[in-house]
Amino acid sequence: MTEHTITLHIDRDRVHAGDDDSPYRTIGESRTVRGDITVGEALDAITHGRDRYHLASIAGGATWVLYGGPADSEKSRAVGRSSTALAVIEEPDRADRREEPGLLVDPGLALSSLAGTGGGVMFVFQCLQQADPQQTWQRLHDECSVPPSPRA
Repeated sequence: MTEHTITLHIDRDRVHAGDDDSPYRTIGESRTVRGDITVGEALDAITHGRDRYHLASIAGGATWVLYGGPADSEKSRAVGRSSTALAVIEEPDRADRREEPGLLVDPGLALSSLAGTGGGVMFVFQCLQQADPQQTWQRLHDECSVPPSPRA
């Protein structure tokens, strides 16, 4: 890795038995991205286009919450205490999908600000079956919001 790239490790919850044995479905993967990429650009790159990251379809629908945090090695597949809820995404393959990912952070936030000491960033998609995306976004937004400090 050079100072001009970031290793982005991406993983997601396993939602059914076929997740681990299907040869065409990679659950965890790593990508090298530009060092100046933003969270909004990274999310757009992994949720759109031909190289998008596969989020499983689930009977009854699902809401995915994207968490991000430092990853210092490719074996670092779990986002721990230092992770941040970045976005709420409605199951991408639903015919009645309502909207684009709901970011919980500034889309211009530098991806590098989430990197660990080794320069890696971990994105983990957590599956919430049959959760309403709007309610999930609001709950996470409220939990992450810091009340303004009183003026002196």
